[in-house]
Formats: sequence, structure tokens, C-alpha cells
Amino acid sequence: MSPREKLGEFALNSVYQIDCLEAMKKIPNRSVDLIITDPPYGDNCNYGRWNKKIANNQHPLINCIALFEFQRILKNNAVVYNFTSWKHYPFLTEFVMRYTCFKIRHMVVCNKKGMKLGYGFRNKHELILVLEKGKGKYFLKNFANVIDFDTITHTKTSHPHKKPEKIIERLVNHSSKEDDIVLDPFLGGGTTAAVCKKLNRNFLGFEIDNHYFSQACKKIAEI
Repeated sequence: MSPREKLGEFALNSVYQIDCLEAMKKIPNRSVDLIITDPPYGDNCNYGRWNKKIANNQHPLINCIALFEFQRILKNNAVVYNFTSWKHYPFLTEFVMRYTCFKIRHMVVCNKKGMKLGYGFRNKHELILVLEKGKGKYFLKNFANVIDFDTITHTKTSHPHKKPEKIIERLVNHSSKEDDIVLDPFLGGGTTAAVCKKLNRNFLGFEIDNHYFSQACKKIAEI
């Protein structure tokens, strides 16, 4: 990774406990090489057996507002990997096509090898919306539109939307090279930043929740 340079007001290879919608306003135009993030879906519910809450989950517009900043700060010919849910993606894709400069390249399905608890229909997949600003760059030759991964075992304190490192590693390797700048504005427990540190990418992350921000700092420090 590069030395501890700055991106706007923020030091690279750092994470900040801050509202990303305010923080991104301080990032220069066309300065980020890749965005990987899992915004709140806006379904205004709690998750899992421990009834966990995440911040700013009251309305799906938070993802849409973030997209306006994404298109400004992302370099030309670069990619956003935006995790979403089956309930949210029709609304999100319509917004992208109508109100942003992004082109929807694909929808990647993350297929869990196990199933969560539930009644009637048990969830076994997650979705990633692939957005291009210009012509996206892709480096892996064997990237399928379905990724199989082991189900994460959650604890009482883990982030309810924690993502497997295997998936984040493939996304980072597919659309960035060493020393590129990768942003995760909805950082959660810090997986994207930790993976970038291991793969020699410069990273920047924002997380508003103190509990998950502390988890992210610990995870990154352990790399």
C-alpha cells in the first residue's frame, strides 16, 4: 500500500466513525478507484435471533442518496459493487437507470451453502448490483455471476449483514490493482477494509455505529 496519504480531509488506510453522507462530500471528484459497500436496505426491521438493529435503516432512500456521491467521487471507467436484497433491488435499479450516470452491468448472486432460520421460505442468497461509470475494468478470467460461500456463523455482537472475506476478496481482485483506492462508506464490521489491507489496496471506510466501528478497528489492526 502507499504511504499514509490523504484523500480530501481523510487519511488513506484509515476508518472513521462518521455519517458517510456527510463524509463523502469532503472527498474530491473522480478520486476513488473502486467502491464496495452494503448500504442499509431501508426495510426498517431488526435482524436475526438477537433482533439486531443497524443505523439509518428506516428508508431505502439512503442508498439512493449515496449513489449521487458515488458517481461524483468514483473515477471514470470504474465500478461500484452495491450489495442489496431481493426486496430492494427493483426500486434501486429503477433509480439507477433514471437518475444516475451508472450503467447496470450485472447482478451477481451470492449463494449460501447453508440456510438461515426462518419460516415458509428460508433465505439462501444475497445480491450484488454491479454498476459501471463508463467502461468497467475486470481482471479475473473466471468470475461467474454466482458465487458460492460458506454461511457465516453469527454471534450476539456480530454485524447482521457481515460479508464473507472470500466474496470481498474476489470483488477487490476483479476490479482493482495494488495501490488503488477502495472505499466502503457503509463499513459495518470492517471486512472490506481488512481485505484491502491484506491485498495491498489503499482503503477508506466510514461507519456511523460505535459498536461496529470498534469491531472494524480491531479487525483491521489484526491484519
